[in-house]
Amino acid sequence: MESALTIAILGKGELFTPGSARECTQTLTPIPQGSLRRTINGKLVWSGSRTHRKFRSVISCKDQAPPAFDGLWRGDQVKVTCLETLTQAIPKGCQELILAREPASHHIFDYKGKTWDIPLSQHITLPPGFPGGFITYAPRLLMMVDNYTLNVDEWGLSLGWTLELVEV
Repeated sequence: MESALTIAILGKGELFTPGSARECTQTLTPIPQGSLRRTINGKLVWSGSRTHRKFRSVISCKDQAPPAFDGLWRGDQVKVTCLETLTQAIPKGCQELILAREPASHHIFDYKGKTWDIPLSQHITLPPGFPGGFITYAPRLLMMVDNYTLNVDEWGLSLGWTLELVEV
């Protein structure tokens, strides 16, 4: 495998050909679901929803071969195993943890840096006496294609691409 990143079109399969997805970069950006407003008294308030929190992602790469983007169009749904990770605090005494998104991999460690070997799941049961710490995980997201670009450097013998996605 050339990258931990995977992208598959639902019902069609993986997009990466050999040599098309090395040294990729990814950003995850929260999508604004409201705005900050001032009341008549000057108090700052949030006017949006706190239940529909989703991400926008931009993935870029330069490599030797193009990915299989022919037939990929705006609005197509893809399953993405992210390069970017999310980290969540685990309070002391917590025994169960439900991650907001499906994890593709995870790393659980306490405040002293000791790692804990706990089976991969979206619903995690922590051992008794877990002292609190953090979980870092690579989410697996259902996303929709917003846009993509392909570019080539003929003399540099490299192909590049950028894929813009929005979480469904």
